[in-house]
Amino acid sequence: MLRPTISVDFDTDQDCAPVSVTQFQVTYSFSTPQVPGSIAILYEWNDPANSTTLVTGAGLIVGGGGTEFTADASFTYNTNNDCSIIPTAYIVINGAVCPTSIQRQSAFFWSTDDEGNGQVEMAPETWDVCYNNPVTNAIFRDASEFNCNIIVEPDVPNRGARHVQFVYGTNHNAAATIRNLTLTDGGPQALTNATGNLVSPQTRGAVLPVTAAYFGPVEIVPVPADGPISASFPMNAPADAANAVGNRFEVTMFNWNVCNPWNGNNANPNYEDAIVTRGYVEIVAAPVPDFFTRNGAGTTTTNFCIDEDIFFRNQTTGAGNIGYTWEFYNDAAGTVLLETSNDANPVFSYPTGGVKLIRLRVRNASAQGTCDAEITHTVNITPSLVAAIGLTDPLTNVPLTNRDFCQETAAPFTNFGVRFTDVSTGTATPTTGRRWEFFDASNNLILEEPSGGGFSTTLLGPFDRPFIAPGLYRIRLTVRDNLTLCTTTDTDTIRVYEKPEPNFTFNRVCVGTATHFIDATTLDPILAEGITLREWDMDYDGSFDKDPALDDEIEFDYTYATAGTRRVALRVVTGGGCEVIIVKPNVIVDPKPLSTFTADRLSGCSVLTVNFTNTAAGQTATIQEYRWEIDNGSGAGFQVDSVQRPTDPGFNGQYTRDFVNTTLINVDYRVRLRAVTTRGCDSVSAPITITVFPGPAAGFVSLNYSPFNDNCSPVEVDFAVDTETQSMNPSEYIWTIADISGQLDQISTGATPAFNYEFQNTTQAIRDFTVTLRAVLPSMCYGDSTVSIRINPVPSSAFTYDTVSYTCDSVVLHLDATQKGLQAYNWRITINGVVMATPTGDNLDYTIPRSTTVDQNVVIRLITTNFANCPSPPTTHNVLIPRNPGISASFTALPTDQTLPNSTVTITNTSTPGPWDYLWNFGDSTTSTDRDAPPHTYTTFGTYTITLTVRDNDCIDEHVETVTIRPIPPILDFTYDPAFGCAPLTVQFTNTSQYADPGSYVWDFGDGGTAMSVNPVHTYFEPGIYSVTLRATNVLGQIVQITKPEIIEVYDAPTAQFATFPKVLNVPNELLYTNNRSFGATSFLWNFGDGQTSTEMEPQHKYTEEGVFTISLIAYNPSGCSDTMSITNAVQTIKRGQLLVPNAFRPNGTGPGSTNVSNNEVFLPLMRNVTKFQMFVFNRWGQLLFESANPESGWDGYYKGQLCQQDVYIYKITVEYDDGKQFTRTGDINLLR
Repeated sequence: MLRPTISVDFDTDQDCAPVSVTQFQVTYSFSTPQVPGSIAILYEWNDPANSTTLVTGAGLIVGGGGTEFTADASFTYNTNNDCSIIPTAYIVINGAVCPTSIQRQSAFFWSTDDEGNGQVEMAPETWDVCYNNPVTNAIFRDASEFNCNIIVEPDVPNRGARHVQFVYGTNHNAAATIRNLTLTDGGPQALTNATGNLVSPQTRGAVLPVTAAYFGPVEIVPVPADGPISASFPMNAPADAANAVGNRFEVTMFNWNVCNPWNGNNANPNYEDAIVTRGYVEIVAAPVPDFFTRNGAGTTTTNFCIDEDIFFRNQTTGAGNIGYTWEFYNDAAGTVLLETSNDANPVFSYPTGGVKLIRLRVRNASAQGTCDAEITHTVNITPSLVAAIGLTDPLTNVPLTNRDFCQETAAPFTNFGVRFTDVSTGTATPTTGRRWEFFDASNNLILEEPSGGGFSTTLLGPFDRPFIAPGLYRIRLTVRDNLTLCTTTDTDTIRVYEKPEPNFTFNRVCVGTATHFIDATTLDPILAEGITLREWDMDYDGSFDKDPALDDEIEFDYTYATAGTRRVALRVVTGGGCEVIIVKPNVIVDPKPLSTFTADRLSGCSVLTVNFTNTAAGQTATIQEYRWEIDNGSGAGFQVDSVQRPTDPGFNGQYTRDFVNTTLINVDYRVRLRAVTTRGCDSVSAPITITVFPGPAAGFVSLNYSPFNDNCSPVEVDFAVDTETQSMNPSEYIWTIADISGQLDQISTGATPAFNYEFQNTTQAIRDFTVTLRAVLPSMCYGDSTVSIRINPVPSSAFTYDTVSYTCDSVVLHLDATQKGLQAYNWRITINGVVMATPTGDNLDYTIPRSTTVDQNVVIRLITTNFANCPSPPTTHNVLIPRNPGISASFTALPTDQTLPNSTVTITNTSTPGPWDYLWNFGDSTTSTDRDAPPHTYTTFGTYTITLTVRDNDCIDEHVETVTIRPIPPILDFTYDPAFGCAPLTVQFTNTSQYADPGSYVWDFGDGGTAMSVNPVHTYFEPGIYSVTLRATNVLGQIVQITKPEIIEVYDAPTAQFATFPKVLNVPNELLYTNNRSFGATSFLWNFGDGQTSTEMEPQHKYTEEGVFTISLIAYNPSGCSDTMSITNAVQTIKRGQLLVPNAFRPNGTGPGSTNVSNNEVFLPLMRNVTKFQMFVFNRWGQLLFESANPESGWDGYYKGQLCQQDVYIYKITVEYDDGKQFTRTGDINLLR
């Protein structure tokens, strides 16, 4: 067995990929010697390829007398798949791996920061800046995930120091860069100049030179380096219209770790070993919002109906992470917000009418600067009035809360009156139309206002309407905008229910029997309403007192204890709220009758006749019938044998009955009388027993008849009397023959017990006979017995024949048997003494080829067999067929296929010559009897069958040919106008095609749009050059298509977009600045709203007067297309004073007298529209240090020629503005040194 003592030596060459296991030596020990050939050691390296090494035979070192086995293996891991390597070893015995022998080793396994889990990257990948906006503090962070960091590999993480360097302006393209870009590294460092060129390009790196504008320091991420900490220097650039959309500046980040270490040389880093990633400062365009609206049919429109879905098609252009905010307002001014949406293409509907404003705000959230814009459009929702119907009582004008009424089932009926009033909500306009419609119970329109289906622009009503007949009466008020044809409808319903017609049935019973009640109430519903409640009063006394146990019972039994007449009441309530009570006063329970009788004898021989007398026949009860019931002892009990009614003619209470006994012992019959009244009550008498003694029997058999034989007529049958009947020694045997028609024969054989008779069936149906034997005893008692004999008919073989076809080549005879439905028809056809065919079937057509040499004598014979397998005698007919004279019709018709206007066919008769008659049929209702038909011209297209018939007395032959005349295929052409223009471009297409089916035109406009009209109009929304295809068919479906390539050119329309700042400025000194964000345009026209215009790209404008101004920009492209954008209330100009006081300044330390306000060396407020000025500066003890009445002269921080110390000082400033108002301000000013 394997011992637990295992020796292992393990070592690797290095920590970074590729890592080689230089030694993995393992020794396994056994307690007993092993056969070396049965032992192996398996190494599993657990690399991505699942590599293994199996050491066997000579590769093993065997020691300890065969108890110790040692192996050594090595392996190289090339790829940093995981952050550690875990090879394992197993002992293998006789080919089986021993799982408990596992030896697992591990070593850490690192690589560069782009291997394994590692990823070198910067964030963001692109620093987007909106066009004509400044670049402000653009910073890239090292967002790498370090290889084998402590999170991924907590046991042996790669926490060695990293080195990171940001290099600015690599791979530089001066024509498409960011101009005047600087970075801040202690102070501003210029990267690019005004033309886009690098200011001070440098090159570093010996093996892999890198050229850039600026090299940042090689920063260290110190141990433990668990994650990145580096960031680039902030970069800035002023807004510059020359920085076009798509221009960008590249920043490259280099990464080194312990597996690709930095060489430590700042001047020439080993870039060839570094892992590289790049980021970009890039100029992006602001999104340009636009949209239009469509209806559900896809038609572009701004007119919609109330509650109609409006499909918004977003036409916003621009790249980046664009976000959308839609604002749906309930008014044209945009003050009542209904809902917002952030969908790109939302769907919205308005519940009320009117002009509605929709605002679309767009923003590029991923870009720096002002990258948002908005646009508004309006839609017109009609009608502006929402239909509503008011219902009141016409007498009191009180509003109706219930629209349900209950009407009687019979006259007099109630007249239910309702007043209908137009109470529609909203605002009526001159185009608002109203229409009232009143429908009867069958939903037929019976009243409309105005009549003729129109709409009234004035208020209609009120309407007083009566309702009498049950049913649902619909009233509809429709409000329509007569311009857009949008409608709103309010529908109300008056329900007139018919009261239920209560009824119930019950049976008249005898005392002791339950009365059966069934609710038979009828209801004519108008809304499938049913009966919701039934209540019963089983002994109604004028006041309804229900029996709770019978609530909602429809069918039930109720037992009254005594006979008599009761009144029963039923109350029903319907789902419509209608209630009715019915009372029935004649629920009767009847008493039972009497039943007694006597018999004139109680026994006798069979057949025994007994007379019974009904002794209860004179009772006063009204009797319906008396039933005589007999029990014959068979076990079936008493059965009704006779029924007598007092109303029967000659009824006297007497009943006579014959009792038969065919056995050899006495038979007892029990007789009783049942009396039944006209009300169904009955009583039964005590039974009387009648005893009947035995009578004679008569039995016989047929000796040679079996019903399983064919028994075809005639059949002779022998009969013999059975021994039991003979043992009674009858004195005479009488044989009677009969069928369904009655007795046919009667023969006495005296005392001879045998009889012979021949049965004949002359019909075509089965004939059943009966044979009856009467055996007469010497005592004159007799008995009868009867057997049946079935005789089958003999079928008929008669048949008819007729000539179906008589041609030159053959004669077809139709043979038809007269009798149908037989089992078999056996025909034999002989021609000139030779049997030619033996067909079957009740009818057939037989073809006889005509001989060209001799006449033919045809003999036809038929034998039939019916269902009983009875054969018929044969029937034969002879037919004479003359010989064939030899006619053969043929011709040619050429050409067989032509296209109009070619339609003439040349016909050549190639029939066998002879004195024949000819008839040509050309298939177009024209014929000819000439032997040689002339060329024939067809007047229209089609497929025609030409037939030639050649005749000689009784010999006829025909030949046909088919020719085709095809129609002219369509000739397609069209014109168009205009052929070019700005998007969206609407083009009128004029169809000039010929010979085409007008309903088959299919247009393909090349932009995905299609049409099927004859002369369509199509609008191109996208710029491009388009080919147009027209396809059509003629009446036969021939398809023709033409394409006119690149005939429509749609020019790209420019997009006008701009921003201005500031929003409020002082006049006349402050300037308005413009930011032209238009794209696709080359020239511009600005209108500043004060009568002044400009054609500059980004002009500056100075206003001279106060006011609020709307600014518009028209952008033109070289194709002559233009787009206009206006900003309402874009700027407000005011004349006002302003005083802005700084809170700190840093004096010039070289001496007093500085006037450099821009460098913040002098404390002086910024002022506008100030006419008088006075400023005092004090130290914290109140000592006056500086005084000035000159708005151009400020404190330089000096007092008596000495620079004041860094401290907080107090100022007091008093000014007077140009409007005469005075203002005083005090505060603190920090002097910094």
